[in-house]
Amino acid sequence: MRTRRKLAAVLTSAVAGAALLPAVAATADTGWTPEPATYGMTVVKDVPITMADGTVLRAAIHEPTDLTTGQPAPGPFPVIVSETPYGKTLADPIPAYLVERGYLGVAVDVAGTGGSEGQSQLFGPTEAEDSVQVINWAAALPHSSGEVGMVGVSYLAIDQLFAAAAVGPNSPLKAIFPMAASVDPYRDLFTSGGIVNMESSLGLIGGYFVDRTLVPPLERPSDVPDAIKLMIQHGMAGIPFELTTGLDAALNGPRRFDSDYWQIRAPESVLPDVVRNGVAVYLTGGLYDVFQRGEPLLYSELQNLAAGRPQFAPMVPGQPVSSKYQLLFGPWDHGHQGDGQDINDIQLQWFDQWLKGENTGILDTSDPLHIVQPDGTKYSAQDYPVETTAAQRLYLENGNALGSTAGTGSNMLGSQAPLGDPLLFTGLSQPCTRSTQQWAAGIIPASFCGATDPPPLPAPVQQTYTTAPLTSPMTLAGPVGLTLRTTATSSDTMYVATLQDVAPDGTITALSGGAQLGSLRAVDTSRSWTTPDGGYLLPYHPLTADSQQRVPFLKSTEYDIEIRPVFATVPAGHRLRLLLGTGDIPHLLVPPMSAASLVGLSNIQHSAATPSFLELPVVGG
Repeated sequence: MRTRRKLAAVLTSAVAGAALLPAVAATADTGWTPEPATYGMTVVKDVPITMADGTVLRAAIHEPTDLTTGQPAPGPFPVIVSETPYGKTLADPIPAYLVERGYLGVAVDVAGTGGSEGQSQLFGPTEAEDSVQVINWAAALPHSSGEVGMVGVSYLAIDQLFAAAAVGPNSPLKAIFPMAASVDPYRDLFTSGGIVNMESSLGLIGGYFVDRTLVPPLERPSDVPDAIKLMIQHGMAGIPFELTTGLDAALNGPRRFDSDYWQIRAPESVLPDVVRNGVAVYLTGGLYDVFQRGEPLLYSELQNLAAGRPQFAPMVPGQPVSSKYQLLFGPWDHGHQGDGQDINDIQLQWFDQWLKGENTGILDTSDPLHIVQPDGTKYSAQDYPVETTAAQRLYLENGNALGSTAGTGSNMLGSQAPLGDPLLFTGLSQPCTRSTQQWAAGIIPASFCGATDPPPLPAPVQQTYTTAPLTSPMTLAGPVGLTLRTTATSSDTMYVATLQDVAPDGTITALSGGAQLGSLRAVDTSRSWTTPDGGYLLPYHPLTADSQQRVPFLKSTEYDIEIRPVFATVPAGHRLRLLLGTGDIPHLLVPPMSAASLVGLSNIQHSAATPSFLELPVVGG
């Protein structure tokens, strides 16, 4: 069955009110079907590519072979390029599925990694310049048609975006397929609301250092002296990168905050060039991915730029959309992108369209945003947030309820400090939750830690706010904003929020989460997405050193917390619950140098004068 038809499957009947969801676009019957494996594959390893500055990168060329003779087939074939920092031998990034269907493959160790010389940069400018030279080199290979595409997951996906921006117009690079890419690594990976993501960012940085240092012997087994030299060079690169980043995280150094270092490494800074260069982009992303926040933003920003709208604005119903930029977003973590979908066929369909000039039907859609919910429901839409959603406000109410009206409350310490629910800073949480599984980047199986969440810790360590049982299903399709008003005895605060689905039998399923450091609570209204009632659906915080501000003593203070996007349906009879705490172990790192300033008691306010509330993107309002 053709993949595009699978993506365009009729909505499951599990969602009552499915007519409120965007209609699924029909796909023209072009006659395209995935072809069978026509070729074998041979790999030519340790091929040198010399950059303009003399740096030698090492590549592995994957060639289609004649199934009868085993000899390289004459082609010409389009080329699929993948650039990896993890060692092209240790984890071959080229899909054999594509090579067997008439594509050359080129896997390259990024400079300063694997068998390549140079300095590892983590998406630095030289890395993008190298990408351009690699693409041009690959386009000129024997048996190449001169058309180039790119594939890869995570780091390899982010490199694709920088390459697509750097190539310029009329490049051999025509299309890319980034899986699990970030729009802004500082906000998507390194921090949550200014709080360092210890499990994901620091853990991955450490793993990246070990991998980079130990892999050279696998890449250059025939040249032991060179492999040893590369191990030393790659290891020394840990001083300006991993060591400096880790120390800054612990000691409140420059990289602890958003700065030029992070901004030049944010793909959103180069997306205008991607669009100007005409490179087609098919994204995949996951509801439980470490880049959950940024993947839908990549889609909306590309669509806005293609339509001539402000890049960072929310999409609006009726704006032009282009099938040149598509996103498949489903219930996947970082290590399991696209599980249950025919990703191989989707990639083949995408590259056959752009690199072989076939009419595969993948562009014949007016709804380029493809959603797979955790319950298996599939639908396609145009906009992010989804065009049929409306912001619905739910207030934190007296009695730990979540409902449609602000609580009444009474004053304890004057008009600026209404009585609320106490929340004691401890930095504690349950240690085995969906958050733990998600931010382990797929290393921890969901069946072990993450399929359901444990009960909350008792107040005042955590507080919960829960709706009455829903009388009809509630489908959420976009980012969630939480406006929290509190008083505090400490000079800084740290709030962690988890949105949960509570079944009638008590089973707790985490929908999403977010966090905010009180001293970095300043909001950039020019980049924030607001609601008609004056709330924030997606607050944007500068998170710079200059934006820091002290939390006032026992004065009502507003915190606008970004909760990462949700694409899920809460069934009728279930309850929606907000869990609030001051820690997320082992995901979030309590700031070591300012931990003492966090110690104290907060009161969560929910009076009519100082309401706290959620802004939910509800399908049908």
